[in-house]
Amino acid sequence: MKSKKKVAKSPVRYRTSRLFDSTGDTPTSYFFMLNCLLHSRVHTGLESNTEFYDEDVNVYIAHLLNSQIDPEYMALNSHYIARDESDLARILAECDDNRHRYTVYKVNADHLLMSLGAFDSAGGDRPGRHPVFKTPRSVFLGRASAYYALASSYACKLTRGSSGLSATLRKLSEGIETYVKILSYMRGQYLGLIKRYSPGELFHLDLTIKDIERGEALETKRNEFLDTYHEWLQTGVNELKNKLAEQAKLLREIDPTFEFTPPP
Repeated sequence: MKSKKKVAKSPVRYRTSRLFDSTGDTPTSYFFMLNCLLHSRVHTGLESNTEFYDEDVNVYIAHLLNSQIDPEYMALNSHYIARDESDLARILAECDDNRHRYTVYKVNADHLLMSLGAFDSAGGDRPGRHPVFKTPRSVFLGRASAYYALASSYACKLTRGSSGLSATLRKLSEGIETYVKILSYMRGQYLGLIKRYSPGELFHLDLTIKDIERGEALETKRNEFLDTYHEWLQTGVNELKNKLAEQAKLLREIDPTFEFTPPP
């Protein structure tokens, strides 16, 4: 019998920087996320299992990152996400069992983790907002930690004891700052999400959006006015004259240059 010749495997080489392509299938995108997450941990000096075993957290975060490109997941969980603490209290008041409460806390914790780390969108300054109403980033970190702790607690209740998932959620709660730092590095180095608008840029963006909305409203009012005017030319109904005058008034509020002489 001839002995089988062993073939030496070539070492796997990774790119130090790679942008995410969302056109691939789910397994490919998941492994991409996990690969980038692990490299981000190495480059930030926050490697896995440094303080405690947390490779389960790596898997959890990779799945969470991958879910952000899944429209079905986003649609399914969007109605659980609270705008603030009072909104969260309202959502929880409608919960009828511990599984529902677990889901609400976990979804909101996940949302904050992604907002703080992957997208850097939590607690951003908005033009015109008084400083006293701005929520510090540390508050969002505290909320994320608390929500993961509560989700872990409810997970224990659902399984009548500690489970792998409850342990993972507890680790996320205890190490929230670490995982946000890793995701922040990953955001710029691998996902290409490094651009964040300054307050001044947001101010001008708001003005642009308002101009667009004004243009759309003006176009709608003009079309309604022309439809009414055409109907009046065909029918001569007196009630349409009053409607024309009212529509002309609304048009002038949006466009002061608009002129119209009511029909005799």
